[in-house]
Amino acid sequence: MNKISSLFLISIIISSCSTLEQSIDQLYKEVRSSSEYTVKENETLWSIALRNNTSPRKIALRNNLKKPYVIYPGQKLNLSNLESIESKITTAIKWKLPTSPSIKQNREGNFWYIFNGEIGDPIFATRNAKVVLSGPVLPGYGNFIMLDHGDSYLSLYAHCKDIFVTKGEEVLSGQQIATIGSSEINKPTLKFQVRKSGSPVDISEIKFN
Repeated sequence: MNKISSLFLISIIISSCSTLEQSIDQLYKEVRSSSEYTVKENETLWSIALRNNTSPRKIALRNNLKKPYVIYPGQKLNLSNLESIESKITTAIKWKLPTSPSIKQNREGNFWYIFNGEIGDPIFATRNAKVVLSGPVLPGYGNFIMLDHGDSYLSLYAHCKDIFVTKGEEVLSGQQIATIGSSEINKPTLKFQVRKSGSPVDISEIKFN
């Protein structure tokens, strides 16, 4: 191989390596960008966890956040590999339907049930529980209720109209806790989710009585 050919081949190799490195660098930036979350005004770890189908605890552990887990607008949070922090726990148990059986059930992704009823339709507690959140406490979810059922289970009820329970109150399975509304959404909707150990339970695991 003559000198000119050798120089040409070396030039191609260097150019290819440079292009490859640029591609890898760009891919890394895209992956890092996709797993980096910028905290917005009025957001909490709970609201961010809900939007990303994970648990506040996992986000806190991934980002070395200490109690009381204060976050601020503009803060960057790493949301990568959250499922590796703790194993996801799901189990099939019986839940009471959270609203009237005549209201059609739909699904949003793998973790939310959607009930598109009418304004004022009843919302029921799905099991005996203690109210841990009540009111417009999570941006994007309107009037909101979170119930603690013990054994690390929570149930969530979003976009309510009237709420009939307060934080700390004990409720019974089947008790009316609210009515369907359209708070922070464009039509009457109940969004319902079950969580285990902070993480959402796949709706295929949720069995209604």
